[in-house]
Amino acid sequence: MAEKNMIIALVLSFIFTGIGNVYDGLVKRGLVEFVVGVILNLLGMNVSSIFTYIAIIWWAYALYDTYVCTNAINNNQAIPKFLTQFDLE
Repeated sequence: MAEKNMIIALVLSFIFTGIGNVYDGLVKRGLVEFVVGVILNLLGMNVSSIFTYIAIIWWAYALYDTYVCTNAINNNQAIPKFLTQFDLE
């Protein structure tokens, strides 16, 4: 894979959860993060505010995951498994 700009990846994930990974070429991974974020936000608005807090934690995880994946791509390393369990490449 070609080297990716870390700042662009992180800004995209900051604005839209997971989209930084789509920029990195990890489309399935990024879309899973995005969909989970949307669902958690909708649950937070309509069911219980606890889901809003979970959505914030998920957003922070997605930012971290984008950083780790972009760093791996830029250093020609293996992409770590999603949530340490799932291979979403």
